[in-house]
Amino acid sequence: MAETTWRQRKALLTSTKIHSIPEGVALAKQAVQSGETPVVLADHSDRSGYATWLLKEIIAQDLSNTLIATVTDAAAIAKLRDQGAKAGDSFDMEVGGLADESAGDPVRIQGTILNAGEGYGQFWVSIEFGRGNVLVLSTYLVQIMEPFSLEALGLDIGAFEIMAIKSRVHFRRGFHDNGFAKTILLVEPTEPFLGTIHLDKLPYENVDLKDYYPCGNPVFPQ
Repeated sequence: MAETTWRQRKALLTSTKIHSIPEGVALAKQAVQSGETPVVLADHSDRSGYATWLLKEIIAQDLSNTLIATVTDAAAIAKLRDQGAKAGDSFDMEVGGLADESAGDPVRIQGTILNAGEGYGQFWVSIEFGRGNVLVLSTYLVQIMEPFSLEALGLDIGAFEIMAIKSRVHFRRGFHDNGFAKTILLVEPTEPFLGTIHLDKLPYENVDLKDYYPCGNPVFPQ
């Protein structure tokens, strides 16, 4: 098995394309223009749920009809719950970020609360902002594994052309295998945080990368 894997190393390494977040968001816009929707933007690198890189780029590139599910922010959720947040309330808060370096900075969102309530063991708040966009805030990290679970939050999944989720591979069956998504784009931040594919950008102290593929091309004794 090891020999087979080694023979197929190049194919295994290049079988899936992972884009930088700016590149992936731009490609999502192109897919919408081409009618290849719905589009999934899957941030495979976020380990805390607090990361705001994808949300920030969605705003910067002015995407519309985009669902971001989810950004984790336990403090914001607790504050909103204590305030009795409800549908129709105005929303103006900085959310996400700060959990660690890989989470990025908080992003200010101004909009209107669509719904807020308990479900699946945590409190959720959905905020409409921009041009038909919706951000779902969660107490904990959430991997959306299939789109129809979002309907439990009172969302019309048919209204969105793009769905930005935090997931590595778990979403494949619910978005890809069933033919739901016409375009799937895996993305990660440009910075080499935990989980990055850019292993050559990480700091190493005890190994020589030239001894390892693909940074080097080692030859094993027969």
